[in-house]
Amino acid sequence: MLDWTWSFSDWIILFAVLLAVLYWLGTSNHNHFSKKNVPFIKPIPFMGNLRRNLFFPQLIIKCYNDLKDHQYGGMFFFRNPTLLIRDPELIKTITIKDFDSFTDHRTVFSELSEPIWSRGLFSLKGQRWKEMRATLSPAFTSSKMKTMFVLVSECCQQFVRYLEDSSQHPHHEGYKIEQDGDTLILELKDFYTRYTNDVIATTAFGIGVDSLKQPKNEFYMMGQDATNLGGLRIFKWIFFVMMPKVTQVLRMSVMPKKVSEFFTSLVLDTMATREREGIVRPDMLQLLMQAKRGNLHDEHSDYEVKDTKRQLDDTDIIAQALLFFLAGFDTASTLLCFTSYELAVNPEIQTRLQQEIDETLKEGGGKFTYEAVNSMKYLDMVVSETLRLYPPAAAVDRVCVRQYTLNADPPCEMSPGEALFIPIIGLHRDPEYFPDPERFDPERFSEENKAKINPLTYIPFGMGPRICIGNRFALMEVKLAVVHLLSRFTLKVVAKTPVPLKIVQKGFNMSIDGGFWLGLDKRST
Repeated sequence: MLDWTWSFSDWIILFAVLLAVLYWLGTSNHNHFSKKNVPFIKPIPFMGNLRRNLFFPQLIIKCYNDLKDHQYGGMFFFRNPTLLIRDPELIKTITIKDFDSFTDHRTVFSELSEPIWSRGLFSLKGQRWKEMRATLSPAFTSSKMKTMFVLVSECCQQFVRYLEDSSQHPHHEGYKIEQDGDTLILELKDFYTRYTNDVIATTAFGIGVDSLKQPKNEFYMMGQDATNLGGLRIFKWIFFVMMPKVTQVLRMSVMPKKVSEFFTSLVLDTMATREREGIVRPDMLQLLMQAKRGNLHDEHSDYEVKDTKRQLDDTDIIAQALLFFLAGFDTASTLLCFTSYELAVNPEIQTRLQQEIDETLKEGGGKFTYEAVNSMKYLDMVVSETLRLYPPAAAVDRVCVRQYTLNADPPCEMSPGEALFIPIIGLHRDPEYFPDPERFDPERFSEENKAKINPLTYIPFGMGPRICIGNRFALMEVKLAVVHLLSRFTLKVVAKTPVPLKIVQKGFNMSIDGGFWLGLDKRST
């Protein structure tokens, strides 16, 4: 009996020691900001400032508001101490003036375990990023967008034709779509994702795909697999974020192997066929092939990095094509969903936009041209306001790459490897910069009112040399889909439409609890 008692006591002591070690691991760096005399938000062990049911956009808004009256402050993203920069001038200093001290993003991709994904432009660091950015910049200029305009237009027409056929001859197998009289009732996320999939297939890889008529095509299914964070994969991502060094040592892969293998084979086979048969297409893969040969030249972008251009190899091309695919598959479709939702619940705004669309079509002889769509002022106002409320990224991160003193009140010494967040959605929904920020109001971006907006507070695609390289393409893709859809249909609220909306996180992007259910009425014109 005495032996059993001592054994039980030993287990209690061991359990207490383990709890103490876990507590120390979870809280050992919680004094990180107090030692620097920096205001910060009190964290909890391991999770930091994350709480249950608090997804990333809400986290950024909450931390942004909690640090009100401070130029910046500390927060904990899991166990990672991170500065959140609130002051627009400070953001400008970090992203432009002192950019050389903050060139890198924090990334979970390791070159050892992810040899392709780690070579995408977003993941590259330092000089390798500068060289790749300078190499790729000519591929994303306005003149190159104009050459791809026709390919995107064809996808739009394909998308709208399917909806027109569905309204006349219902064939809804496999889709979230219903019919109530003459009104099509559908969950738009599924449809817009298929549209953006087809756009990427034709503009980036040179493949003609109709994902509405071929719902199980391999290209689309690979996109679903790559962007799906359901089930156990979300815990895998959390592990990668919390313990990146451990995952690198173990050479764990975060992306599905079959996705990498599929696109590697696809890109290599397509390039080989084009080289062998002399095929030339106005798509992204062709531009990357030109960059590999060193004969891609065009006017520079707003933030071109003037460094000696690095020679691309096949792995570089595969990596950039994969990044373009991953970035465009879900992001553009989400933006289209929120744009459609706001137009449906604000019919007066939709009517005004349709008037502009009709006038543009009339002036263009029934066709949309690149110049005409880019000159549509009210369309730009609507999309800009949607980007304000629902930016593609709630925040962007940067990593300090050299010893740096944050010139603020109070000043803060930053060491290499320390991270910061630029809270895009926090700025966009700050009533100091955008009165009544939760209201959808395109008039904020009229010619008269736009001049009153501090450009440092509206940064949907980021700021400085690290600004999203594909922002021109994304805007063209979204605007074209909107004008083609609204030229034939009117969006409307139906019984299944969640009003008011409740934002939730699905995969990498924001969504609506209940889905983007809207009605489509065929226009008589």
